[in-house]
Amino acid sequence: MMEKKEFVEFLKSDVQNFEVTEAPHNGSDGVFVKNKVFDTETHFTNETINEMELKELITATHHGKNIEQMTRVTGYFSKISKWNKGKKGELRDRHRVDGV
Repeated sequence: MMEKKEFVEFLKSDVQNFEVTEAPHNGSDGVFVKNKVFDTETHFTNETINEMELKELITATHHGKNIEQMTRVTGYFSKISKWNKGKKGELRDRHRVDGV
């Protein structure tokens, strides 16, 4: 299980991806964690930190936004996250036609 001090130190060592602020929320002591990659903010109570593993805590900061989108075009699969801005725009403009 995770210790609060260890969790906070881990997050502070990764300033590129996380911001951490120790503060209570709704009367429960804990830490606010901002995940810069997924633009989310999560409050972890001290009890929650003590009950969970580091990997579980980090996953909770994603808020379900940690997904990959893929599409199949001309017979091969491609991760949309690797596409440039123009290609993503083309994908948004496509219309699905049934029965063709």
